[in-house]
Amino acid sequence: MLELRKVNVEDWDFILKIRNEEKYRMYFYEQKKISKEEHYEYLKKMSTNSNFFNWIICYDSKDAGYIRILNEDISIMMDLEFNGKGLGTKALKLVENKARENGIKKLVGKPLIAYSIESALDSKLFDHVIVSTEDKEISKISKKYGAEVPFVR
Repeated sequence: MLELRKVNVEDWDFILKIRNEEKYRMYFYEQKKISKEEHYEYLKKMSTNSNFFNWIICYDSKDAGYIRILNEDISIMMDLEFNGKGLGTKALKLVENKARENGIKKLVGKPLIAYSIESALDSKLFDHVIVSTEDKEISKISKKYGAEVPFVR
């Protein structure tokens, strides 16, 4: 069974573990691993932001991922153990209801790689934007946003 549970302080280490996974870090502006102190400081600051909402994605009573809304932007990260099982997609459907409950009428969610691809294309510095990946989902997303993916490793 898949459900969303409001994040509490005890979840912060789990979120940090996922955030620092290389699979996700490579899509952040700041790609280095962040420290526990930086992470806790950020989440403390966000907890006072009335436009910030976050949940743990639970699957069969196990913590499987993290999903958050900041302003109208939504992001999701799954624990690697639960990747590729369609749980993130199902969690996004659940978060739509949570958003409505919190008075959010519009969500703008893009995969993080989309921002990099769009920036590269918009810069007009490159004739082609090519993505190298071993992940079929990243390949599909990259193509959707205008990058070339000649092959999946």
